[in-house]
Amino acid sequence: MSYTVSGSKSYSAQGGIGKLASLDRHQYNYLFFPEEDIHMQWPAHEQLEIFELGVSPDLVLQAMPEEHPLYEVFSGSIERNALAAISSVNLPLHAPISTILYDMLHCPLEGRYKQLFLKAKTIELLAIQLAQYEQIAGVKLNENARSLRKEDVERMHMARDIIASNIHSPCTLIDLAHQVGTNDAYLKSHFKQVFGTTVYGYLQGIKMAHARELLGQGKQVSEVAYLSGYKHTAHFTRAFKNTSATRREGSKPDPKAKAA
Repeated sequence: MSYTVSGSKSYSAQGGIGKLASLDRHQYNYLFFPEEDIHMQWPAHEQLEIFELGVSPDLVLQAMPEEHPLYEVFSGSIERNALAAISSVNLPLHAPISTILYDMLHCPLEGRYKQLFLKAKTIELLAIQLAQYEQIAGVKLNENARSLRKEDVERMHMARDIIASNIHSPCTLIDLAHQVGTNDAYLKSHFKQVFGTTVYGYLQGIKMAHARELLGQGKQVSEVAYLSGYKHTAHFTRAFKNTSATRREGSKPDPKAKAA
């Protein structure tokens, strides 16, 4: 399970000849590696932040139903013992996924309880991600949702990249829509259909995931609030708690919690 928070990376085998996969910032994929040397490369000038989770095929197969769109590719790779990127396209690294990864990184437990904690979090990741892929692949869409054209999905990925690159100086919905070649109404509906959250929700998720990382590094709340673009620490604290509550309970953020 390969995640790229920042920077970019690629994998290859056979001494660097056979390229397996490439991942850019805020992307992840499932990669099946047989027992051979795998090489990972990244640009020397980029700051790279990644997570790599080694998971047994049995655990993935237990979590993945046979009717899942990734099952055939995954099981076929195991049977052939062949290198494979399980998804033909990299998936967006949502804020809830980043939160789980940082929770694993900063696990306060030791020994067998740490192993139990990490396994539980891995299963949580599988549940979220397998469901996310079904949604993106159009397997379980709402009755009122319609399938998007390839170019519409590509526009939403462009919008996501613009949001992620400008978290401290976000543009308006209208400006963002114009940059990707659509209007604000389509942007709002298509973005939520592709990524399962609103444009504002996605932006807040990225901000709070980064804030959680900074807090885990021991920075003061006031400093993290400033670095997250908040003028008042109380506003940041309220937004942070709302995001955490949403992640735990699956509820919507408090509409009264606004950035300063």
